[in-house]
Amino acid sequence: MSLSKGRHQDMTLAEFEAQCEAEEATFLRELEWRQITRKLEALYGAVRAGDGSVRTREHIGRLEALQQALMDFPKALAA
Repeated sequence: MSLSKGRHQDMTLAEFEAQCEAEEATFLRELEWRQITRKLEALYGAVRAGDGSVRTREHIGRLEALQQALMDFPKALAA
């Protein structure tokens, strides 16, 4: 692949690599978000079905905290 064509026309190799790494990080955060969401949906279903255990509530709390951290990730990078 040539860096002198297409959208990478004016990029240095370092800029191109940085962009690829940023895109990969975004993709991985999205995958993590989806995995957490699936787990939370299952846990919420368990609560609706009558599982009100401390362990389930704590697990939900930890996963919700992870989602919050993922939502604030751009802010953390700016700081």
